[in-house]
Amino acid sequence: AERGDGHAPIESPEGRPSPEVVLRDGSTVTLRPVGAGDEAALLRFLHELCASSRRLRFFTGAADLRSAAHWAADVEPGGFGLIASDPEGRLLGHAAYARLGDGRAEVAVEVADRMQGLGLGTILIERLAKEAERRGVSAFVAEVLPENRQMLAVFRDGFDAEVVLESGTEAVAFPTAAWRLAEQRFGGERAVRR
Repeated sequence: AERGDGHAPIESPEGRPSPEVVLRDGSTVTLRPVGAGDEAALLRFLHELCASSRRLRFFTGAADLRSAAHWAADVEPGGFGLIASDPEGRLLGHAAYARLGDGRAEVAVEVADRMQGLGLGTILIERLAKEAERRGVSAFVAEVLPENRQMLAVFRDGFDAEVVLESGTEAVAFPTAAWRLAEQRFGGERAVRR
């Protein structure tokens, strides 16, 4: 079934639309795959992130947001992206992976400033890892600035990621199968509406 924005929601393996996910504060989000038509909304979303959030995500305060939004809306072949939106259709989060080869993919995540700490980052990575595993990706990797403690905690606490300091950044690695661990750890604290 299509939504009013022209995009079909993510479907479960059984072919049913993805339910809304209820976050820790009781708000709901809907997840769906990113499409080429999402570039303008992704650009707005990235511009709305505070300067600190943009620096932590892109490792610079002067990131080319137009280029980042274009990449996010048109992940290269073999990659995949998700967006989370509120009931009014405003973007609240984005996560994507790009294949690196050898069964690995690099994962990237952004969550709206006002939504941080509510479990949305973990949910996005969990659902992205589940889809990646289904598509033959066996491991996720990421580079995270050491001061991005919140993102490092998401990777460590939710996915038992291995984190090693390399050349001034934290190199993160975990199997995509770890989505099951995150679901087991945090699935009980969040409800879903079908």
